[in-house]
Amino acid sequence: MTLNGIEHVYDGDEQALSITSLVRRGKTLWCGLTGGRHCLVPFDIATKQFAPPVDIFPWIDDRPQIVLGKIHNSLGLLDDGRLVIGEGILTNWDGIPFSFRDDPTTAVTDRRRKAAGLAPRDLDKLQPSDLQSFDMRWLGGGKILTYDPETDRIDEVGKVQRFNYVHSMVVDPKAARAYGHTIGDCHFFVADIDARTVEDHGKISRYAFHNLTVAPDGVVWGAWIDSNCQEKLRVLRYDPARGYLERLGVTYLDKPVPRHHGNVGIDQWLVHSSGDIYVGMAVTGTLYKFDPGELRLTEIGIAGEGGRVTSLDEDDSGRVLFTGGFPLMHVGRYDPRSRKLEDLGPITDKYEQVYFHGSAYSDGVLYLAETDSGVASLWEVSIPA
Repeated sequence: MTLNGIEHVYDGDEQALSITSLVRRGKTLWCGLTGGRHCLVPFDIATKQFAPPVDIFPWIDDRPQIVLGKIHNSLGLLDDGRLVIGEGILTNWDGIPFSFRDDPTTAVTDRRRKAAGLAPRDLDKLQPSDLQSFDMRWLGGGKILTYDPETDRIDEVGKVQRFNYVHSMVVDPKAARAYGHTIGDCHFFVADIDARTVEDHGKISRYAFHNLTVAPDGVVWGAWIDSNCQEKLRVLRYDPARGYLERLGVTYLDKPVPRHHGNVGIDQWLVHSSGDIYVGMAVTGTLYKFDPGELRLTEIGIAGEGGRVTSLDEDDSGRVLFTGGFPLMHVGRYDPRSRKLEDLGPITDKYEQVYFHGSAYSDGVLYLAETDSGVASLWEVSIPA
């Protein structure tokens, strides 16, 4: 079964390589890109068109060497309608800029771009000219920004520590706070939007999750891996009432297993309208329900054959929508009432790889952001009744 997804290719910037965040604000989808200074692009749901991008990271052009920016799992919405943005960067987990010349998937992405009608990538416009001579001292740290779509006003809240950039961030709209972790050293931070402060809580552990979540009671959940103690995937908690980061000894999984496509541990979270919390795993592609009182996972089933569960949403009937699998991701759903898990199939058979990163749901349609394919594509797919 193929769901006949509709692809919208953003071709307005030759540095735009993927869409790595997605949030819906009314009838506009705000897309956070991996690219240059124009990493924030609106998409109008009614007209099915991308609007002109926002010059959100203008300082990128002042960098001594080319390193792309990104908004990676770091785009949120406040109750007053402002977007909260965490500045990411195209580096690996060693904090070193990504080199496409050494990328084993280059042939796949080149074929993908050609099939989408795009010109081949100009690598000299996407990466440092020479890692041997790359000087990291200009990496001053990623900024946390707010952007008001009504006025085009951009304000700086603060920034994370030097040499680090925002890799994931969740927003508590009621408390006007953002919580996130960095790439490079994997620090946890708390951003107070109104006070314009960013508080660093230090290194979490070795990388253990792709994203965080904030529960309705304001508690933030993530994961950590104790590399000195059996490397189990353990519960990470930040309760604003306590004010410090808790690395609990309780385990989500005893064996998180090696990385899959650069990721290990928890891939994605969903706080359901019922208050239940769902978790998708990176390597196994398994969907779980998480009990924050018992600190325990209950397995639901495989949501991603081949690994990764990169998006979780809730439809109008309370079913959990997910994308998972690699390299050609499928869409599926889980009904908490009947406990039925369905694989609805891929959204296209046109390409050898379609790999999602962010999502948004509206009026029976699931919108999906494509990543790691060298194309900044937004897909829409109607979900069967």
